[in-house]
Amino acid sequence: MDRARMERTLKRMAIQVWERINKENEGEMVLIGLNERGEATARLLGESLEELMGADIAVHRYDVQGKASKSSLPDCNDKFVLLVDDVIFSGKTMFSALSAVCSVYDPESIEIAALLDRGHRKYPLRTDLMGITVPTKPGEHIEVMLKDGSLSQAVLFKNN
Repeated sequence: MDRARMERTLKRMAIQVWERINKENEGEMVLIGLNERGEATARLLGESLEELMGADIAVHRYDVQGKASKSSLPDCNDKFVLLVDDVIFSGKTMFSALSAVCSVYDPESIEIAALLDRGHRKYPLRTDLMGITVPTKPGEHIEVMLKDGSLSQAVLFKNN
């Protein structure tokens, strides 16, 4: 998947977010990208949302390691929170982030977005907004590549 396709996919996802916000949420939105690649994905999604909404969208990064605290997360009380990652697989990273947000804040609602969904969950999570489903086999891995901190391409690797 090249950069152009990622941009098209995230623009489509931004339209879905915008429709949800207009119908369901009157409050503020918080966009949280998980780790480095999730943040890059959230930034591109945020740019598309800014175009649609005509408002600044703050994108925050949450590194899913260590103990959650108010200093490591933006204020999420009574807000629509969108947790964004580049690839969702087992759900472990997303579950950790979801648990962290809920342990520190009381959001109005939380949704999960991923550019690529590999399936094969080990945790009871579903993506509310998904770019593309890419079912993988055991021994396969998808990596989203960055160039200068920005999304570049996604590559499927087969482990030997």
